[in-house]
Amino acid sequence: MKASRREQQIIGLLESRGEISVNELSEILDVSLSTLRKQLAVMQRNGLVIRTYGGVMSVNRVPDETFDSKLHKNTAEKRRISEKARSMVPSGVSIALGSGTTCYGLANLLDDLPRGVVYTNSMQAADYLSRCSGLEVHISGGIIRSHTGTIIGNEVAEYFRSLKEVDYAFIGCDAIDSNGDVYSENLSVATVEKTILMSARHKYILCDSSKLGKRAVAHITNLGVVDGLITCQSEHTAGAKYALLTKVIYA
Repeated sequence: MKASRREQQIIGLLESRGEISVNELSEILDVSLSTLRKQLAVMQRNGLVIRTYGGVMSVNRVPDETFDSKLHKNTAEKRRISEKARSMVPSGVSIALGSGTTCYGLANLLDDLPRGVVYTNSMQAADYLSRCSGLEVHISGGIIRSHTGTIIGNEVAEYFRSLKEVDYAFIGCDAIDSNGDVYSENLSVATVEKTILMSARHKYILCDSSKLGKRAVAHITNLGVVDGLITCQSEHTAGAKYALLTKVIYA
């Protein structure tokens, strides 16, 4: 197994379990302890894991905020952003849809499309869209983050890389800094969201104003490589800089 694929598996296991012993990890991955320890040392230097006595733990030590908890924050803005994104989607197109509550809001507005294809790594979005008769819905395989319903891991990234170019991609984020760099609070989520974004011809970021001008731990992309940022008006001065990088679409 290539080291890069093994790295993704290690991160995926830690996402679901938090901490694991080196001995157990060696058995799961079918790799020698010496090879595994060398790889874990590299991963720790790169800030991907934290090594402990006899084991390794996730760098995301703060418990995930649940999907339901996030769903009830900034609801008015998220609704407006979702509606604006929906207005840009014609019938018959293919859509790569990321995870998170704003993308879920968009999913809930796609039920009136008479035709379309949706690819997603969101358990909640897939569950809702599967009931829409006009839509062909595909959900990726991978590791499910139990608190959020987001599917992560190398399998997801490979799935979206393998797709023929889709028409539209919409992803959410946890922060966008003053330079237009887009972030997630989770490294594994960031890896997948970037792949989802790059699978499409038209690429959009959905982000409520509370996240503007902030940073998080895992970089996804820069606004300069996407077609637009869909957000709401904010007093934050970063908005003027964003307009130099991409089209800012206010909901």
